[in-house]
Amino acid sequence: MLNREMRVISVSLGVAVLSALFAPPVCGAATAPPDQDATAADIANARSLSKVFQSVAKKIEPAVVHITQLRRVPSYRRDIFGFPRAVGESSLQPTGLGSGVLVSEDGYILTNNHVVKESDGLLVRLTTRDEYEAKVVGRDDVTDLAVIKIDAKGLKFADFADSDQLEVGEWVIAIGSPFGFSSSVTSGIVSAKGRSGIAGLQGFQDFIQTDAAINPGNSGGPLLNLDGQIIGINSAIATRTGGYEGIGFAIPSNVARSTMDSIIKTGRVARGWLGVELGDDASEGAAKRHDGSVGEVRVTKVVENSPASKAGLKAGDVIVSFRGRAVGDVSRLRTAIAVSAPDSTIPIEVRREGKKLVLNAKVGDASTSLADAFGGLAVPDAGLVLQTLSPDAVKKMGYRNVAGAVVLGVDPGSRAAAAELQVNDIIVGVDDRRTPSAEAIAQALQGVDFASGVRLSVIRGTLRGSVTLQD
Repeated sequence: MLNREMRVISVSLGVAVLSALFAPPVCGAATAPPDQDATAADIANARSLSKVFQSVAKKIEPAVVHITQLRRVPSYRRDIFGFPRAVGESSLQPTGLGSGVLVSEDGYILTNNHVVKESDGLLVRLTTRDEYEAKVVGRDDVTDLAVIKIDAKGLKFADFADSDQLEVGEWVIAIGSPFGFSSSVTSGIVSAKGRSGIAGLQGFQDFIQTDAAINPGNSGGPLLNLDGQIIGINSAIATRTGGYEGIGFAIPSNVARSTMDSIIKTGRVARGWLGVELGDDASEGAAKRHDGSVGEVRVTKVVENSPASKAGLKAGDVIVSFRGRAVGDVSRLRTAIAVSAPDSTIPIEVRREGKKLVLNAKVGDASTSLADAFGGLAVPDAGLVLQTLSPDAVKKMGYRNVAGAVVLGVDPGSRAAAAELQVNDIIVGVDDRRTPSAEAIAQALQGVDFASGVRLSVIRGTLRGSVTLQD
């Protein structure tokens, strides 16, 4: 929580707030004293900014969609004793509302994961009032982003801006469906960048903070610059009442675009991996931010044969900037690494023994690179890195007659993570089929329908049970 009374909530259900915005006069322009009526110059200044807002709204509103989440609800009637009893077939009923933004002319839509998660169906309404059923292309719990698609062509869509170039104090515009009122436009400024450490929000922590009015139902809608480009995806608000109180959070466009591209290309999120363990740098010479916290990160360990090792990073190095951007803190840097595209080369500025140097690291895929580093096998569709158990390993672990694979890694936001699989779990079967090796597990999971669920037989310590991988 931001304090004892304030809570942070995702904003996937919401009512339009009519916000009045009074623009300050342009520096040097003649303005009327407080006791006189506004001059023509005053009115012209206000109208010029108003025209910009109008232009953005007119340009982008056709690309912003209203999303209705549908869940299958059983039909009930009461028996003679007054107790509900299921009768007939269940039906799809609206259970949630949210927003989204078209990112291509052929119907790809970017939104929040919590808008579409656990839905049995999605209905998308355009500003033209046309409605389409949508399918989920892919979603990611860690960044709270999802891509859905409708079957349509020639649609208006929004372009992306570089969120790294965004400055605190810039005007921004939010468009969405607060409380179900579609095409609602609000405006404000960027209040802060790189917001992290926010209790109540899991996973991704590198938010744009804005005072543009965001309410439940704005989730998944775009935050735009004055050129009408996406600079963020609205995701959450800090509130004591459940409604707008001046603090909203958006996922930066660079993170959103990277996640979206990965989902569209592969159906999953390919996360970047360097192979380092990190800790906040509390040394005497560490740079301090305005709030007194440390704005640099120390490398505490480097995995052998990892991208970090090959780039020349060493334990004890202090990372000052990543991809030309200040690292902020451990959480923010981990996010920056995870959303970096695998195979991209990233400049990393470090301080070592009082000297600064720039190292170039080729980012690895979190699944395959981790597998290579530890001698395992990556199963990207499940989000697992596995290693076949050798007879010697089985004996050392205290088991008898066990054949399978041990979990070396679990990708955050993956199907395996959602099923709460853990490192050192042993998988011995898939859907009641024995799988004596990592390769057998990978083969059993190849091309399966995760929507129907796939059951894994698992040993954890002295316990035996099963988990289900399911979308």
